[in-house]
Amino acid sequence: MPKATRPVAIDGIEFDALISSEESYSANIPDYPTEQGFMVSDTIMLQPQTLELTLFLSDTPVTWASRFGSAPMRADDVKERLKRAYAKADLVTVVTSDETYENMGITSIRFSKSKDSGYAYQIPISLKKVQVTQTSVTSFSADYGKSGGTGVNAGTGG
Repeated sequence: MPKATRPVAIDGIEFDALISSEESYSANIPDYPTEQGFMVSDTIMLQPQTLELTLFLSDTPVTWASRFGSAPMRADDVKERLKRAYAKADLVTVVTSDETYENMGITSIRFSKSKDSGYAYQIPISLKKVQVTQTSVTSFSADYGKSGGTGVNAGTGG
């Protein structure tokens, strides 16, 4: 991983350190044979991008200490903010030193503590990109909907 130039943030919530990061891309490809000359790309269905992060969070951050300072209960406060972001089921933006990921939904989150980490949390979190589309309405002439030589209305378009 390149040197971090900013803390990792999810929905504006910043973390002490990024322990690991994994991007995944996958596709559903048909199992049946295709005829030569057939457009295979029409049947390959791209799946949404996923992102797996393991983050570190503490009351006394070593990294980004000048940015966060030391605050009792900071880790628990951030944990509650993350739980609220998850419960709202809104799309979030994830910012790392490498990239910004928009329209991500949190699919799972865990908060792990151990005797070695004290009051700090190690937080594995999984996110999936949501494809956001936009509808549009198109108008067309009433003459366009006439059928054949009789000129009978052929129906409506929506």
